[in-house]
Amino acid sequence: MFLVAVIFVRDVWGGSGGGALSGKVWGYDMYDEPMPLAWARVSVYKNGALVESVSTGGDGGYTMFLSVAGFLNVTVDHPGFKTQSRIVAISEGGSAYTNFYLERSETPIPEFEAYLLPIITAALLILTKVTTKREKERRTNGKD
Repeated sequence: MFLVAVIFVRDVWGGSGGGALSGKVWGYDMYDEPMPLAWARVSVYKNGALVESVSTGGDGGYTMFLSVAGFLNVTVDHPGFKTQSRIVAISEGGSAYTNFYLERSETPIPEFEAYLLPIITAALLILTKVTTKREKERRTNGKD
């Protein structure tokens, strides 16, 4: 079993002596308490070229196996938070563990435009009114 794992890792890295990078991504909530950020995008660049990119899990954790080693630019972004970058050194066959703490950006998340809030609220009020009216009619018709 161990031999198979070594062959797999060598095949993924192409035998070039890359490394591994892992860690967690945290963000600060409205009370300035740290919370793990799921679905944050962690991207690794070398000499301006994208090497690898992964999303964090529910606990904010990420792990990636890289085909390159050396000084790498690691960038983390998540909607609603400021993008953060840093240089991480990974030796050939080595690994690094790096956590990121993202600050809130205070800008609206692009998927949810502020002008939609009144429309959604009005639609929910209408739906509630119609549902209540139908329930009242059903009860009235059921008692007769």
